[in-house]
Amino acid sequence: MVQVNLFFARHGQTDANAQQLLQGSGLNGPLSTVGRQQAAALGCGLRNENIDMVVASGMQRAIETAGHVLGHYQGLTMRTDPRLNEISWGIMDGASFKAADPLLKPVVQKWDSGDFDAKIEGGESVNDCRRRLLAAVADILKEVKEKGYRNVFVCMHGRVLRVLMAALVDKDMRKMNRFTHTNCCYHQIRVDVGDTDDLDKMVFEAVRIDVRDHLKLLEVNRPDTADSV
Repeated sequence: MVQVNLFFARHGQTDANAQQLLQGSGLNGPLSTVGRQQAAALGCGLRNENIDMVVASGMQRAIETAGHVLGHYQGLTMRTDPRLNEISWGIMDGASFKAADPLLKPVVQKWDSGDFDAKIEGGESVNDCRRRLLAAVADILKEVKEKGYRNVFVCMHGRVLRVLMAALVDKDMRKMNRFTHTNCCYHQIRVDVGDTDDLDKMVFEAVRIDVRDHLKLLEVNRPDTADSV
């Protein structure tokens, strides 16, 4: 058995976060000034973790955040994977939380009751996200095994972090909401990579959840509104 540490992080703050907009895959803006400070702090917080591999979603905010981690490791390059992109909120992408609530709230309630195919018009469901996320992680672990890596950093997004953590750690999508997050927090997961490539047969151990100690020195160190979705 080969033990691998996976560091799954959320990107730094964007202007859309600060403006309390529903920020799905339809918004692809950069980090804000605060977000860049958070990303720099994240990079410092992970500088001694001996990262072997850096992966980001295909979205600017995740790529920019991952760059601050990459900067502490000479010789590494970043790989991007759009399968790690944030959920699509469909016709509500970019709307204020207040404006989106009449459509968003019923969908989230359906998720809470176990209907993981529910979605906003033009958007994605939890099951849609789960399928693409697990495919991405399976490919990451395949490369990890082939190259003998031990520590992998992955930068992604709030809702899909909840989906992925529930799928890997609990193998129960009803547990999504127990995984809280803020901008530039991270979750450390440990998995023994053996002969199987079947994620359902692997045991993913949550070592640390919602780590944000590296953000303590920043003026802004609290979950933004997006933590609710």
